[in-house]
Amino acid sequence: MHTLHARGLRPLADLAAVRPHGDRLRYLAGCRCLPCRAANAQYERQRQQARREGDWNGIVPARAARRHILFLSRRGVGRRAIHDATDIAQSTLSAIRAGKKTHIRARTARKILDVSTAERADHAHIPATRLWRLIQRLLDEGYTKRDLARRLGYRSPALQFRKQVVTVRNAFRIQRLYDQLTT
Repeated sequence: MHTLHARGLRPLADLAAVRPHGDRLRYLAGCRCLPCRAANAQYERQRQQARREGDWNGIVPARAARRHILFLSRRGVGRRAIHDATDIAQSTLSAIRAGKKTHIRARTARKILDVSTAERADHAHIPATRLWRLIQRLLDEGYTKRDLARRLGYRSPALQFRKQVVTVRNAFRIQRLYDQLTT
């Protein structure tokens, strides 16, 4: 059985047969007519130009992208947030994260590596350590938990945050309140 067929892919010659002359796919399948050679030459010129401009898009190992996805995941940036920031399919991101996809295009890797922790969704969970430090500083300055809850707009007179993790939205609200009260 042909290896492409076993992977669910059609042979190049079959794909090229339905394409018109002047298409690079047809050139790759073996056609050397003038329009197909011109299409291949144009593709190569564009590829070389992109490389000169630093936009090379060859195949690279996915290790760095996978490590970055795992790093972001530990800091509350999930697959959906990375997808929203990069327009890379969630299935592709999942395959990279799981180690099923070991090689990716350079442009895909660059897009993933450009994502920062600022891309976290509001409902993502992050460690609560910093939030509790800020609250403790405010308490040390004489504010009460009841006063802080009121300033945050809570109906309940208590601060009700978990000790281990909080949402990005709540961490942002506490940071903003801290900045308002200490400046």
